[in-house]
Amino acid sequence: MGVKGEVIVADNGSKDGSPQVASMMGAKVVIQPKRGYGNACRAGMDAAKGKFILIADSDGTYDLEEIWKLVEILKKGYDLVLGSRLRGQMEKGAMPPLHRYVGTPVLNVLMRLLFGVRVSDSQSGMRGIRREAYRKLNLKAEGMEFASEMLVKAAMIGMRIGEVPISYRRRESGESKLRTFRDGWRHLRFILHTKLGGTRCEGKS
Repeated sequence: MGVKGEVIVADNGSKDGSPQVASMMGAKVVIQPKRGYGNACRAGMDAAKGKFILIADSDGTYDLEEIWKLVEILKKGYDLVLGSRLRGQMEKGAMPPLHRYVGTPVLNVLMRLLFGVRVSDSQSGMRGIRREAYRKLNLKAEGMEFASEMLVKAAMIGMRIGEVPISYRRRESGESKLRTFRDGWRHLRFILHTKLGGTRCEGKS
């Protein structure tokens, strides 16, 4: 694509030696001792120096060769772009039925009705955002609700949100940290709390 970039790995307490392997392969490894998906993502994103920041889970479920799809949308002027698993090619068994047919669709509907967010896969772990847009959002979520926080805050300040279909595969390694009911409640609590005025969006200086 003719785009210069960097690879950042945010380590959040892994014990399989992957941070060392990543460092040996030339990646920049950022250590985030405070556990939580949101904490790990923010640590990596805070360390990024590029114009565009692209994130993806490191369990092999996302095809990183499809990053170009997100870059193309950002180049068109969008502030935030999601890779939609539900509109792309999904390998059988890659996503639990409860998440695919209940959890994600319910959160999609809530965000559309309450904040005008119109996306098919609000919980996708593969997404891209302009660096200046990321700084304006001032994200705080520590857990899985980080995915919802990013979308909700972006919509609240009128950012341009896009979406592209991507492929999604069964995880290759590690154990999922997602806990269906606990994390579902965290998403729901954040959305309702924000709608009721408990969260303000202020950009960082």
